[in-house]
Amino acid sequence: MTDPEILKAFKCTGCGECCRWSGSVLLTNSDIAKIASHLELSEQEFIDHQTRLAPNRIQLALLDKEDGSCSFLKSDRCSIYETRPEQCRSFPFAWSVPDGCPALDTLLTPQKNIE
Repeated sequence: MTDPEILKAFKCTGCGECCRWSGSVLLTNSDIAKIASHLELSEQEFIDHQTRLAPNRIQLALLDKEDGSCSFLKSDRCSIYETRPEQCRSFPFAWSVPDGCPALDTLLTPQKNIE
């Protein structure tokens, strides 16, 4: 987990790099309802066309593109940003973040040079 003081200074730049990382974007029932409404789909239509069974086999996850990026990543921006899933909203606060988030890397650089 990243240092809480670093997290206080974090400001997302919307670069979309985290939307390219491998893994599953797990969905809550609330996520499904909000995203479906935003897309003007029924919840079942959203589930049928935009989700898959997660590896844990108990939740749904967003579909990925062939390159592993999120299917809602369009031109380096989240096309459902206003209604993005809770997992995405919690970035980087509830994540174990690898290198690759430019905004976080910039904040961590002085700390890395001290170590």
